[in-house]
Amino acid sequence: VRALEEVTSVDLGTAGNFAILSKAGISTVPTSAITGDIGVSPLAAEAITGFTLIQDDTDRSRSTSVQVTGFAYGAHYASPTPSTMTTAIGDMERAYTDAAGRTVAA
Repeated sequence: VRALEEVTSVDLGTAGNFAILSKAGISTVPTSAITGDIGVSPLAAEAITGFTLIQDDTDRSRSTSVQVTGFAYGAHYASPTPSTMTTAIGDMERAYTDAAGRTVAA
């Protein structure tokens, strides 16, 4: 009988703060309903299409959308968003590399 190996979860870091995080853009159709924050980097928020983003004049670091229960972020938004997005994308890439490098014991 073989002992079960302990499997550790992949650490998403700050990428785990996003429901959707992308380096290539995010598109949707009008009936989407996303719970959580969405973001793109190094792209600007214009790479988030179909959401009708509304940026608050008093807080230029994020946008809202009726399709998103959370906020939308683009790398060009006001500080601290550029730094936050760079960190989240880096964390996403590290998590992918970690997950892709794992093997499953037979």
